[in-house]
Amino acid sequence: MSSKTNFQGNKQKYKNSNSRNKYSKRSLTTQETNIWLLLPIIFVMSVLPFIVRLKEYQTHLSGFSWFTYSDTYSDFFLYYKQVYFIITIFIMATIIIYRAYTEKRNIVYSPIIIPLAVYALLAFLSSIFSKYRSFSFRGIHEQFESVFALIGYFIVVYYCLQIIKSEKDLRLIINCFVVSILAMSLLGLTQYIGKDFYATDLGLKSILPIEHWSSRQDVKFNFEAGRVYLSFYNPNYVGTYSAMAVSFLIILAALTRKRKWMIPIYLVATVGISISLIGSRSKTGLIALIVAGIFSLIILGKYLIKYFYFSIPALLLLLSVVVLYNKAHDNQLINGIKQATVFTKSEPNLKDIITADDEVVIKYKAEELHLQYLIEDGYGTFFVKDHKGQEINLAYTEDNHEFLIQDDRFPNFRLGVAHFEELPLFYITIDNHNWFFTNQTDGSYYYLNQYGKLDKIETAPQGLFEGYERYASGRGYIWSRTIPLLKDRIILGSGADTYMIVFPQQDYVNLYNYGYGDQLMTKPHNLYLQIGVESGVLSLIAFLVFYGMYFISSVRLYIKCRFKSYYAQVGVAILVSTVAYMVLGIANDSSITVAPVFWAMIGLGIVVNRLAKPYIEEEILADKAKKEASNE
Repeated sequence: MSSKTNFQGNKQKYKNSNSRNKYSKRSLTTQETNIWLLLPIIFVMSVLPFIVRLKEYQTHLSGFSWFTYSDTYSDFFLYYKQVYFIITIFIMATIIIYRAYTEKRNIVYSPIIIPLAVYALLAFLSSIFSKYRSFSFRGIHEQFESVFALIGYFIVVYYCLQIIKSEKDLRLIINCFVVSILAMSLLGLTQYIGKDFYATDLGLKSILPIEHWSSRQDVKFNFEAGRVYLSFYNPNYVGTYSAMAVSFLIILAALTRKRKWMIPIYLVATVGISISLIGSRSKTGLIALIVAGIFSLIILGKYLIKYFYFSIPALLLLLSVVVLYNKAHDNQLINGIKQATVFTKSEPNLKDIITADDEVVIKYKAEELHLQYLIEDGYGTFFVKDHKGQEINLAYTEDNHEFLIQDDRFPNFRLGVAHFEELPLFYITIDNHNWFFTNQTDGSYYYLNQYGKLDKIETAPQGLFEGYERYASGRGYIWSRTIPLLKDRIILGSGADTYMIVFPQQDYVNLYNYGYGDQLMTKPHNLYLQIGVESGVLSLIAFLVFYGMYFISSVRLYIKCRFKSYYAQVGVAILVSTVAYMVLGIANDSSITVAPVFWAMIGLGIVVNRLAKPYIEEEILADKAKKEASNE
């Protein structure tokens, strides 16, 4: 009798709780949002990535010794994305302010906004107090991610929190995003098969102002045939976008129950954007996708076990595709993983070059060569000594009009003279590479860089990865010279979009040693170092706390979920896709091409978690009641 009473009590307890949850769900889902208010979110996620348009602009960088004399450059992929993103966030901010004034009671608050606001505030203050604030406020060459874009990321998240109210709102946004992925897949397919849409007459007309149509055939992008770059400027960002999209779509396809006709659409979009990922040759994208896949197995473990008859064949099919892809591309995937996990120490022969006032010092292996070049009465003379002051013999070669250094410590080192715009120069050939110098301006020695400018060679301080600079396709060098920049930027950074300026671009020797001798270092290839340098270490901590709060709350919410509701299905798909982005952040930086999509997804994720919670609690209570009933 007592047992029966207990069972009835449990049923009643579940029933009462269930009623409360239903009421809670009704309060969350009966509100409908005006479609016009959803359009800014849809634009950021589904339209902004496609914007490609020619913009001729002034870099304002020609005054720096490590940049070209020319200030006029052209951009297709970045400038207008920033412009339209800023316009969109201005609209969002206006709507938020208006609603805060007219509907104060409906403003949604969440503690997760606090660290995000701190991140945005510190980014703003770093830009305000930056020595290079003009670049922070308008965006810089080859980046165009100004402080307004960084603040815009905060606004996008906050806007999602205030605007999205119902499942209908969410479905509209997600369906538009899926359609945009399908469209992006078609663009990627044209590039993968060597029929790039942007190389067609129609494509060129779509991205060029009408006054340039007559010369459209002269427009060429520097990508080899079959390389997929989409509308993102850099194939690395194709890897970022594709890894996020594939993660998101696969989870939705696996969890969808009610509208099963959507599953083929998800799968077609998955295959399409996967082709873009393969065509981009982004190893980091593939690695991030693998990490996201492992995380998915953990978070969906119980679900996959329950539906093993579906999950096991799907996993085997996915594994087969990965194996076949790797085999067809000469173990590219395996080799990429090895590159990411194997650290091989290496040391260049050329250690340093010092452009002093009275000489040039070459540090080669464990030796030093001291070089002077003096011109008297129109004749130049070389004076070469070792670190002990001992003179080194030179042998003149008539064929090349060069002096060969006769010392085994400096094998095949050659000296010669040259001119640059009537300026007398001399050069030293080291390991078949010519280094040009002069002391004919103010008496001090200068290096002539690739842009035809005289500059002093500087050796940048080294951080972690010293000796492992070749790690991750040379990223080890970039990281090792970026990490020391953090110590002076604990509270405030150098300002948004100023990484290019504060990076030691005059570290010419090591730039050459590690494959960047003919490049300008515009980004750190690491999201976290980028934030730390430009917005400050405290801002980086705030960003990590923000994502950590989202990640932990999401894992707690979905780890025991049965994913019956659309909210839960979308919520966990967003979680997995953001994990892919954060993993990619280790080797890729933030870019106006893809970052807005990530931040919009984070905003959706926070909203969806709130909306999904009552449904998940109902599932847990139902399971608990059934378990207690069976025990009785």
